[in-house]
Amino acid sequence: MRKTGASISGFIVAAAALLGAAASAEAQTVPVGYWKGDDGFVPTTAADSAGANNGTYKGGASTSPSVPTLMFANPTSMSFNGTTAYVDIPTFSWPTGGPITVAYWNFVVTAQAKSAFSIGNVDQPNRCQAHSPWSDGNLYWDYGDLNTTGRISTSYTAKLNKWTHVALVSEGRGGAFKAIYLDGVLVTSAPSSDGPAIALTGVQIGAWTGPGLFHNGQIDDFRIYNRVLSATEIQLLFAGNTEPTTPTGLSAQAGIGQVTLTWNAAAGATGYNLKRGTTPGGPYPTVIPVATTSYLDTAVTNGTTYYYVVSAVNGLGQSPDSTEVFATPVAIPRTTTVGAGKSKRCGLSSIPEPGWEPLAWSLMSLLAVLAWGRRR
Repeated sequence: MRKTGASISGFIVAAAALLGAAASAEAQTVPVGYWKGDDGFVPTTAADSAGANNGTYKGGASTSPSVPTLMFANPTSMSFNGTTAYVDIPTFSWPTGGPITVAYWNFVVTAQAKSAFSIGNVDQPNRCQAHSPWSDGNLYWDYGDLNTTGRISTSYTAKLNKWTHVALVSEGRGGAFKAIYLDGVLVTSAPSSDGPAIALTGVQIGAWTGPGLFHNGQIDDFRIYNRVLSATEIQLLFAGNTEPTTPTGLSAQAGIGQVTLTWNAAAGATGYNLKRGTTPGGPYPTVIPVATTSYLDTAVTNGTTYYYVVSAVNGLGQSPDSTEVFATPVAIPRTTTVGAGKSKRCGLSSIPEPGWEPLAWSLMSLLAVLAWGRRR
C-alpha cells in the first residue's frame, strides 16, 4: 500500500479541534432555573441564567438597586408592589413530586397575606408556593398536601425589614425530610415530606396569582434546584457564593503517548473535573480532578482518539461541561538494526520498545522518514 508523506505527517501531527456538540449534562449540580433580577431598572425580560426559561416583568414589576451583598456582580433585585406586580415564567416545567430546593433573598418590611412565589399556580393538594411571611408573621412552605406532610412553617418576624436568605427544601413525595433555612441556619424541619401528584408548569416570582396574593418587597437571586441542597451548600449561598461558570477555551494537543490540555479559568471555581472518553459527545467515563487550568494526560494509548470536556467545581457543585475537544496521541517510527552497517525503518504500525527515547530523533531523521514514505 502506498503511503504518502502527507499521510505520514498527518498521522504524526495530532488532531485537536472543537466540536459543536452540546455539552454533557452528566453530574451537573447547577439550578434548573435561576433568575438573578439583574435586568435593569425598567426591564421587560427576566433572564434565566440556568437555561432558556426567560420570564417577563408584569403588572408594574421592576428592579431595585436595593440588594444583598454577594460575592459576584449583583446590581439589582426584582421589585414588587404587593398588588399587581410579578415575574411570569410560563415555559418552566416541574416533574411530579420530586426533590426540590427553592432559594432566594427576600426583603419585606411588614408581614402581609402575600406569596413570594408559586410553581404551577395550583392549589390544594398540589401546591408549590411559599408565604414569606403571611400576615401572622410566619413563613409557610407548601409542597404537596398541606393537610398531611406538605407544609412546614416558622416565625419570620425577626427577619422583617432586612435582607434575609430563604432556603426551602423537600425530598418530595414519600420523602423523609423537609426544612426551612433562614440566613444559612436550619430553623425548622420534619421527618416526612410530600409533593405535588401532578407535573407543574410555570413559575411566578413575586406572586401566586391564582388566589391573588402578590408580594410586597424585593426578591433577589431566585433559584430552583431539582435536588435537596445540603446545609453546607445553603450556608455557601447565604455567604454570597454561586456555582462556578462553565470553563471556556479548552484545547488539546497530542504528543507521543500523551495529550496536553489547557483551558481558561472559570469564575468561582476552586477546581476542575477533566472528563475523558473515546466516543464523540460522551459518555466520559474517566473523570480527573485538576486543581489548575492545565493537565498532561499520559494515561493514553497511541493511535486512539480521545474526547475531552472540562467542568468547574466549588463547594456548591459543578458547572455544565465545556465544549468538547479531541486528540490522537501517536508514536514516531523508529530505526532498528538488522545487520552490520544496515538499518531498517519500522512501519507506522510499530510501537516503540521500552527504553526507546524519542528525543534521540533528529529533524533529519524525521525528514528521512517522510521522504521514505513518498518513495513507497
